[in-house]
Amino acid sequence: MRKSVYKKILSVIDAIELQGIPFEQSAIRVYEEIANDYYNLKLSEIKHLMDFLKAKHLLKVNKNGIDLSPAATIYAKSNQNSGVEALSMFESFILNEEIHEFYNTQIRNNPFLLKSEVLEYIDRESLEYMLQTTLFEVQQEKMRFHPKLLKGIGDILHEYQKDSPLISCFLTALYTSTIVAHEDMRIDYKNTMEKMNDYKYKQAILSIIPRRGIPHDRDETKALQVFYKDTLFHEFDHACPICAINIPHMLIASHIKPFRDCAHIYEAIDHNNGLLLCRNHDYLFDQGYITFDDHGYIILSGELLKIENWQEKFSLKKNYRLPEEYLTRDRVLFFQYHRKYIFKG
Repeated sequence: MRKSVYKKILSVIDAIELQGIPFEQSAIRVYEEIANDYYNLKLSEIKHLMDFLKAKHLLKVNKNGIDLSPAATIYAKSNQNSGVEALSMFESFILNEEIHEFYNTQIRNNPFLLKSEVLEYIDRESLEYMLQTTLFEVQQEKMRFHPKLLKGIGDILHEYQKDSPLISCFLTALYTSTIVAHEDMRIDYKNTMEKMNDYKYKQAILSIIPRRGIPHDRDETKALQVFYKDTLFHEFDHACPICAINIPHMLIASHIKPFRDCAHIYEAIDHNNGLLLCRNHDYLFDQGYITFDDHGYIILSGELLKIENWQEKFSLKKNYRLPEEYLTRDRVLFFQYHRKYIFKG
């Protein structure tokens, strides 16, 4: 499948994933969206692609529908033949064990290999998609990772070896650098002297986006806000973790450290600085009536506890705990900020 068609299908999936479409019906829904533009494309080809995306962990399937992985979402939105396009393609397949094994072996010395040698690790279909980007340097029917991308490849691999990120800091920062005009000094920034979250890969983030603070005009970050929301919907399976409401227009991508207080544009796009909450719980969290401790247990403000029947009125439980998978290192640090500066106590 040509790259342009592949990216178009990924974009369609990204656009319809909040409609609660079951995986079994997703192919026909995608086909309906693109049939007029790609009339030669058969429904069977789309069905095959949806199965492929699911098998390679590029498509998440849950009871609330389907959701494209963050790396695949970046790939769909990236500029043609850019470094972001190549590295998002690289990261899209990193959860596949055989491909990950190839990545780790190849990065050591990055030798030129015959296509047949690469195919011992990477299936033909995945490799064909990769070869339509600048991920590989190809010479005389041999290939290796493009030397210009080695640092980015190494940084992404390092993150996945040390942690289990939803998406790497490196790719997130690189994508952010392409959608926010951080180098345009005519755009006024605020919070330039505020303290940034103590990220594990803080220096890598700052090497890509050195400028501190965030734009005064929030309209400068519209594309960033779309990706932030997409990523939280993916992480939280399209539902509020507190009450399980799964109606998209009733869900808010809620910043833990408020957008207005972010000390760096990366904090504003980072899914770790967020929760997907229903409108009710978003208001309580945003206004400081509830927060969470380092172990994910909910903390209720004294003002809230004074309200009669608060459990029923606000759909809250005193001993509620966020699921363990949401308690990432960086999210816990943001909870500490929330307790110190937002929570009413």
